[in-house]
Amino acid sequence: MMELKRHIEILLLSNDCVIVPNLGGFMAHHLDARYDQADGMLIPPQRTLGFNPQLSMSDSLLAQSYVDAYDISFPEAVKRIESEVHLLKKRIETEGRITLPDLGSLYVTPEGNYAFDPCPSGILTPSLYGFGAIEMPLLSKKQQQTAALRTIELPTQPFGILEPATTRRPSKLATIMSHIDQTETPQEEKTISIKVSLLRNLAVTAVAAVALLLFARPVPQGESAAIEATAEEASVVTMPEIAKAESAPQLESILGSLEKVSQKIQISNEEGVVPEAGSYTIVLAYSLPLENAKQFLSEIKAKGARKAVLTTYKSENVIVYGSYSSNSEAYSHLQELQADGCVSSGWIMQMK
Repeated sequence: MMELKRHIEILLLSNDCVIVPNLGGFMAHHLDARYDQADGMLIPPQRTLGFNPQLSMSDSLLAQSYVDAYDISFPEAVKRIESEVHLLKKRIETEGRITLPDLGSLYVTPEGNYAFDPCPSGILTPSLYGFGAIEMPLLSKKQQQTAALRTIELPTQPFGILEPATTRRPSKLATIMSHIDQTETPQEEKTISIKVSLLRNLAVTAVAAVALLLFARPVPQGESAAIEATAEEASVVTMPEIAKAESAPQLESILGSLEKVSQKIQISNEEGVVPEAGSYTIVLAYSLPLENAKQFLSEIKAKGARKAVLTTYKSENVIVYGSYSSNSEAYSHLQELQADGCVSSGWIMQMK
């Protein structure tokens, strides 16, 4: 009999109905959490057990459990269950009631039918393991009045006795807030951005001024009047005239170096962005501890990978670089990073 009880209890862990042939079906029901006002207890959710004597046809679930447990054939398992059910019925007829530990008790009604009283604590359920009742007695009316929020009455002045606005003294709160505003002014971070076109124009102006100083020839005294007469024409220096000078290659090299400096300034001011879903990005590091990821990010930024960003993707620390619309565009930028020596390796990933 105890073996039959043990099989029923194990099968109820993953099934809501276990049929015992020639006896009835044990059915599990879920009960929500409730408050017992009489005992002042909050009862957790549980599974209780019911019994239906009309479910006596075998569904092979119990027999298969015997086959797996004792390594016997299916007909042997059916015979073994029949013998145990026969002994169980005899004990119920003799004793009137029999208790199945952790399940409940079976008994015979005066009409001769089998009935079942479930265990008050419910049957074993792994998902509800550890839930216990909490004692929460109701407050009496006197305690409710004591615990109620007390209203605060503010002093009021009758109409016509209010002080003028010019003589009214400021409140302490206003004085403190004004002092905070004067002493603690938050300083916002300021970012200086320089356009490449502005640097190019400044470079052209500087080169023109240097050319005027280097290539100016002494003016004879007889030609001073003519120069004064054409002062406006002499004051305008165009780039084609400077290009004809002998130092034109030097000027082009100066312009090229200034262009490279301006591009480096622009790249250094770029900030990385976290790629959105559907876009492609360059993955430089994946699944690193947070401190290691921060250190690696500072190293590659020092090498020139300014757009690298540390983010979280699928609960992992990931360092990504840029957001691109296609795989080929991202791969070309990865080759540029490797050619510049910013990173040694990486791969392309589409954000999901």
